[in-house]
Amino acid sequence: MNIVIRKACIDPDRMPFDAAERKGIGHPDSLADLLADAFSIGYSTWCRDRLGVVPNHWVDKVNLVGAAAEVRFGGFEVVKPADCYLFGKVTESVGTVSIPIEAIFADAIETILPAALGDKRILEHLRLHVNNTSGVATDHDPQFYRPSASAGVASVLSTERVANDTVICTGASRVGLAGRLAMKLESYVTGPDFRSAWPAVGTDVKVMVVRVGTQLDFTAAVPFHPESVASWQDYRDGLAAVEAALRSQIGRLLADDPSTTAPTSWSLHLNTKDVPGRGYLAPFGTSLGKGDCGVVGRGNRYSGVIEPLRPASCEAAAGKNPLHHVGKIYSALCADAACRIWEQTGAYAEVHIAARNGHPLQSPAHVLVSLDADVDVRMTAAVHDVLRMTLAGAVAYADRFITTDLIARFRGGDHG
Repeated sequence: MNIVIRKACIDPDRMPFDAAERKGIGHPDSLADLLADAFSIGYSTWCRDRLGVVPNHWVDKVNLVGAAAEVRFGGFEVVKPADCYLFGKVTESVGTVSIPIEAIFADAIETILPAALGDKRILEHLRLHVNNTSGVATDHDPQFYRPSASAGVASVLSTERVANDTVICTGASRVGLAGRLAMKLESYVTGPDFRSAWPAVGTDVKVMVVRVGTQLDFTAAVPFHPESVASWQDYRDGLAAVEAALRSQIGRLLADDPSTTAPTSWSLHLNTKDVPGRGYLAPFGTSLGKGDCGVVGRGNRYSGVIEPLRPASCEAAAGKNPLHHVGKIYSALCADAACRIWEQTGAYAEVHIAARNGHPLQSPAHVLVSLDADVDVRMTAAVHDVLRMTLAGAVAYADRFITTDLIARFRGGDHG
């Protein structure tokens, strides 16, 4: 394993310009990520409980195709249901035991969508599809794809629990002030307390925060349930009340954030596409209810926010096999290592791992650590200690993934 440590990055809060975007929990891309992970968790749990092992599977290509609807102030009509597609390789049986893939996918949908939307009516307007591409190939032992018994799965994993792919992943010690504010404001608007106070508001929220020096600019899109606003004026009155609540919350967030870049001024722009008579109305509180689509990997990054000025890989972690898919494991591991470097040295870090297919999980080919600090003997030793400890636990990440509360993680911003 080749390790390079260098002084080559800047803490985002020290940059003169920063920007971040957060897709809300009800955004179709967020829903696709959540459903892919929920299926993987449900599948892994079902198999561990009944078979004692987790067979091969990956479903990081979940697609959601939006419903067609006639939307108006005061209501809507769904004229074509939304379609939920599960794509990927999934082991269908272990010996004579069949694994209920369709039922596990249905359970994921029935759990995630009502929780994310605060509205279970969308379940009446869905069609479910499973396209399982599982077969047998020569790159693995046949037991990897079609195990004859649980012992076969365990035997294969004992020798083949290695990196499944050639990937590059990255993680940072923290997101910047813009990213933190975008995450917290979205979580506030889509949280149960806000929805209880403002039941007309949906969860397909998007928040963008741009920081220029010490000036902050917030832009947010907040949907309303069509049946909850009878007219354009009702919508505008509701939007004005929501804006007042958001302004108060932004003030609280700024007062609580331990940023080194204290804002001197800020502005808020809400539903900026609106024109008289046309506003952001979304059946079930999500654009999935009016034709928008969702795809795994197009939503927030593993950190919980989209920061275009931070390094990022092209890996979509959601739905990947928790045991050996390094696009998932190293996304988490890089973030953990960077956070530990921050905690132990006080230096902001960006950690990058380049892994080769077939290599041990604990020993990727290359690790690059970029620091916002001078690199001396003491710093080098501390970074090596963090990497050694974090990589040694790579195999254990599966247990964390399988036991994650996905909704709580999304809302709480615990993406380390």
